[in-house]
Amino acid sequence: MFSSLSLNDRLLRVLDELGFKTPTPVQDQAIPPALKGLDLQVEAETGSGKTAAFMLPILQRLYEQPAPQSGIRALVLVPTRELAQQVLKHTEALARYTFIKATVITGGDSFKFQAACLRKNPEITVATPGRLLEHLERGTADLRDLEVLVLDEADRMLDMGFSEDVLNIAGYCRPERQTLLFSATMGQRGLKTVIDQVLNNPQVITLNPARKPHDNIKQQIVLADDLAHKEKLLTALLTTETYNKAVVFTNTRVQADKLGGLLRYRKLKAGVLHGDMTQEERNQVVSYFRAGRVSVLVATDVAARGLDVKGIELVVNLDMARSGDDYVHRIGRTGRAGEQGLAITFISAPEWNLMASIERYLKIRFERRKVKGLEGSYKGPKKLKASGKAASRKKKPAGKKKVAEIQGKQRHRDRKNLGKRRAPAKKNGPVQSIETGFEPLRKKKPVTEG
Repeated sequence: MFSSLSLNDRLLRVLDELGFKTPTPVQDQAIPPALKGLDLQVEAETGSGKTAAFMLPILQRLYEQPAPQSGIRALVLVPTRELAQQVLKHTEALARYTFIKATVITGGDSFKFQAACLRKNPEITVATPGRLLEHLERGTADLRDLEVLVLDEADRMLDMGFSEDVLNIAGYCRPERQTLLFSATMGQRGLKTVIDQVLNNPQVITLNPARKPHDNIKQQIVLADDLAHKEKLLTALLTTETYNKAVVFTNTRVQADKLGGLLRYRKLKAGVLHGDMTQEERNQVVSYFRAGRVSVLVATDVAARGLDVKGIELVVNLDMARSGDDYVHRIGRTGRAGEQGLAITFISAPEWNLMASIERYLKIRFERRKVKGLEGSYKGPKKLKASGKAASRKKKPAGKKKVAEIQGKQRHRDRKNLGKRRAPAKKNGPVQSIETGFEPLRKKKPVTEG
């Protein structure tokens, strides 16, 4: 029960209204040390309740220790705009009875409008690193009063190239702060550098790492010949599978736009989400998807983290994700909060090795599936015959009859050349007869009188 976590009555009231009765494992283990002011390094899978795990201790601290004249008191850094909007939404819901204000700072919105919001001194700011750093450099944001710094989805921020920005932002914060780092994976190379430079003797909490099998998500692969075949398979699945909402992932923005148009042509309610869209367009598509006006969302990896929409029962990878971690975050859009989900990935010949490497990384075996009437010619890699040394080792010794035939051929060749001698060749010298070894006679040119 949340009542055992020593939370304020106002927070407990909100949790009761939201229907949160029992804390998730990450909340149960992260909230008590966070309330004590300790730095945390938490590894937990997507959809495990991490937002409440760091936001409840922040709200408790800010409510019980008011500081009306201070600047930003808590900062949550996230990798994508969608995740920032999601965290802001959860924060506003949890802070309903605390009168604590929060704002969001991301790219794509008006810089002047954001500067005006920061001048109102909101206690909590949720931001993406790039845009926040612009405000810090121009002096429109101030982190000298910061009490809590949260790095949410830290591995993804580093994957997107925000490592240097995160370290620069940490330099603007006062040293006497609490830092909470949450990540689905800890295998990112630069993550240790960030941990060493930003966190102070953190308590490590590891729960449900990303490489742990998702028991509530059925993971299947369908072999495909090419892109055209994949598009036919996708249309067939989306028209025959039973689902409330579905997300289709592609690796490129161009392919996302093309596929969205194709699905709409096939009479499917499809929307598109990728990084080339304006923030207003992205917000509108997500709101339509959440409200059910769009049942299929075609997206790039921008939606692999931060898209928390109820009712996503199907995830389809038109292209295999570029890494095991990206694959985990893609399929993590379904099967959330204990619900069952289905993830289907189309695999063509160039993607087979990538698929196999992800299987080894996650220590799982994908279930093979066929779509009736759309079976392709590609059946997987062919088994190659042994060659080189391996082949020579496996080569059977020749029988007695074969050896006799080989020796007979050699003797016949020797008899054919019997009595013939080849004189040693001389560089640029006259050609000699094979039979005699003497220089052949040459015809003299006729002498003409002058």
